[in-house]
Amino acid sequence: MIEIVKNVKNFTWYHISNLTADERQSLVYEHHLTNEMIGYAVDHNESVRMEYDHHADETLMVIDVIVHQGDDVETRPIGILFAHNDVYTFTHDPTDYIKKILLDPKNQQIRAREDEISAFDFIMTGIYSLMIKYVDEITEINKKRRIIQEHFGERKYTTKQMNDLLYLKTQMIYIQNSLANNHVMLDSFREDFKKLLKDFELEHIDDVRVEVDQAKRMANLALEVINSVSDAMGNLSNRDLNWTMKVLTVYSIVLTVPTIVSGFYGENVKWLPFAEAQSGWWVTIVITLILMGLVSILMFISGFFRK
Repeated sequence: MIEIVKNVKNFTWYHISNLTADERQSLVYEHHLTNEMIGYAVDHNESVRMEYDHHADETLMVIDVIVHQGDDVETRPIGILFAHNDVYTFTHDPTDYIKKILLDPKNQQIRAREDEISAFDFIMTGIYSLMIKYVDEITEINKKRRIIQEHFGERKYTTKQMNDLLYLKTQMIYIQNSLANNHVMLDSFREDFKKLLKDFELEHIDDVRVEVDQAKRMANLALEVINSVSDAMGNLSNRDLNWTMKVLTVYSIVLTVPTIVSGFYGENVKWLPFAEAQSGWWVTIVITLILMGLVSILMFISGFFRK
């Protein structure tokens, strides 16, 4: 759907969600946009990038934003196209929420009056709010990680904790990668347009870059902490596994003694002690228990029972 969301003195904002084939033709023939730029803007898997077509007077910005899919947190690209003094935003269902953010961004930047604001200034102010969502999400992931750490010593939750940490780690990797790409793209945008932008517009893009850099640092630190906690839990699991293997080894050695004793007496060899005695069965049991006790004592002295 193509929707005119904002129409002010300096630009018109067209918001396009779930672009259809007919609407694409409309953008090409009525709005004079190029098929190539539209293709980049609506691609679900497009990487963060800046794309220019100076001949067609088009500048495309593809940027990753936070998306909630149920309990899952992902990052998805949106396309922002500056063309012919207007701005076009391209989204899909998961990212369509950005329209509300761009209309009413909750941030510390002061916008110019509606009859003075430029398309670039308007978009940058909204992107600032979208980048703040990264900080909020990283903070939420840190809270979940602390909750997992509270049950760190409860063995019955060990497997669940490891799975939860792996899930948080995966989310953080996606966030970290998106932030790094967004930062590179914003740096490139500022460098390419610094001679064309006004001072307050450069300040706005610098504010966004600072916010992205802060979020990136938080993501790096959060990922390091998650990795450290995950490694510690892995070491605990390995320690428990080693202890289990040691116990099984001790049991296997101790339980070898009855097999040896019964093997000797089961061969019907003459002249074995107590082999002909009526109470020989009980004597072999006593011999077996004594030997098992000696083996256990030797294992204990050697440290096999130390965890």
